[in-house]
Amino acid sequence: MNNIAIITGASSGMGKEFVLQLDGQFDEIWGIGLGADKLEKIKSSLKGNFRYFDLDLTNQESFDFLISVLNKEKPNVKFLANCAGFGKFGRYDEIDIKQSANMIDLNCKALMQMTEYVLPFIGEGGKIIQIASVAGFQPVPYMAVYGASKAFVLSYSRALNQELKNKKIKVTTVCPFWTKTAFFDRAKDTLTKNEVVTKYIVMYDPKKVVRKAIKDSKKGKEISICGFIARSQVRLVNVLPKKLVMRTWIKQQKFNKKYKNI
Repeated sequence: MNNIAIITGASSGMGKEFVLQLDGQFDEIWGIGLGADKLEKIKSSLKGNFRYFDLDLTNQESFDFLISVLNKEKPNVKFLANCAGFGKFGRYDEIDIKQSANMIDLNCKALMQMTEYVLPFIGEGGKIIQIASVAGFQPVPYMAVYGASKAFVLSYSRALNQELKNKKIKVTTVCPFWTKTAFFDRAKDTLTKNEVVTKYIVMYDPKKVVRKAIKDSKKGKEISICGFIARSQVRLVNVLPKKLVMRTWIKQQKFNKKYKNI
């Protein structure tokens, strides 16, 4: 039986990077993303077998199709990486409510569905990677829905890792800090077009984040955080009062001046 890796969000960002770094390590990689042209271009650059699915994971019909493929082919899934997701910067009234709901649908609901639909096809020794964020460790004003969605991913994935111990399946939750991907193009595109987040302490290379994630997954680590600054921030927000953490973030980005008249 062929060993399969499944990557969501495969058409760009860290999902694409997972595809590139795992190329040739499995009998076949299934890439799920948006944009057949992008996925076809990725396929042409790979040495190994790559099968792509141009699907919107906020649409239940996409999952119905995937379920039918899984049930028909019964693949031996050795690796699943849930990388599909997006964020938005801005105050609650600067972000369209439908976009915020869509963010929850993709970042939380689709991740959960993908994980649990694929799990019956993952055997002993299988690995699952979930992309969360350092934002999942704290409330994040002016990125409120995004931060909350990543808190869900973090909590759900850590709990699931415990539930799967008897099956010897490991779940690694990856919590990147600012990472240089197309994430920012969509995050900054809001109703008001205002520049919201303006100060980035550090910007990590997605290649390094993904490389460490794969390494930590192989080791069976529960959490993967790339970089000293990212790890230091997580340690601090875990011990400091959350009100202080939020105030610090607000002052750092000068939100207290930008939004003082609300």
